[in-house]
Amino acid sequence: MIEIIVNSRSKKSLNELNKIERVLQGKKLPYRVLRTSKKTNAKDLMNEIHGAELIVIGGDGTINEVINNYHGKEIIYLAYGSGNDLARSIEFKKDIEISRLLESKRFIEYDVGVVNDRKFCSGFDIGFNADIIKRVNGSKLKKYLGKYIYLLQGVIGILMLKKYKAKISWDSGEITTDKLYLLNAMIQPYEGGGIKFAPNATGQDGKLHIMIMENMSLVTFVYNYLCLLLKKHNKMRKVKQITTDRLAIKTNQRYFQIDGELINNTEQLNVGCISKFYKLKRMEKNEKRFK
Repeated sequence: MIEIIVNSRSKKSLNELNKIERVLQGKKLPYRVLRTSKKTNAKDLMNEIHGAELIVIGGDGTINEVINNYHGKEIIYLAYGSGNDLARSIEFKKDIEISRLLESKRFIEYDVGVVNDRKFCSGFDIGFNADIIKRVNGSKLKKYLGKYIYLLQGVIGILMLKKYKAKISWDSGEITTDKLYLLNAMIQPYEGGGIKFAPNATGQDGKLHIMIMENMSLVTFVYNYLCLLLKKHNKMRKVKQITTDRLAIKTNQRYFQIDGELINNTEQLNVGCISKFYKLKRMEKNEKRFK
């Protein structure tokens, strides 16, 4: 039995579901569809997954919900969200025929990050990036601007830039500051709708790739963020770069973000990396993509 979890709030995801159903029906393959709703998200739907094949259709938020109730099953992930940062990071193409993926025996294991008991596939943030997510979630323009809402709110965020207090500890160091602008911890290279925060991250090295911007002028912060947008990471100034498998944080910011979702903060945040946690099915190496 092929089981499909689809984000029912996404027209792109529902259109892809229709295409997949036509293929499965044509090949007379048994399947059932589980749709998210206001009351039931993909994490809840994972309790109903028992079949041999799982297809997940949605964006970064949908795959995050699946991973937070993961059963060890290989996943065919079809990215149809607004950001699609995980798909961008793993270079997964949409133009692959679904029947080829179902037939493939190849999969790749990926790491996840974990904040206390919440897992993330791509990235974790406190500071500026979390503030952007908070404003995006409260904006009525999101459904009209798509991923460009993040750019708009980023510009607004610079004009309203906040500083936070934080104590940040890892295996070989510690930072205490009352001028934290951004702490970014990545498993994969991309987040934020296509910004390459961690060019050296692979999602397969068992490490968190961390960037800290603190105790700098507003001009320097804006300059550094422009370097990120332009992929000029080697030009950034006064930015702390850390590679570790765990991090402890205390901050007065009352929320943080993982994979585009805002979550209420607790007194102590313990951030770690779980190696080779989930499996994504891929096409066989020498097989051509469907056109």
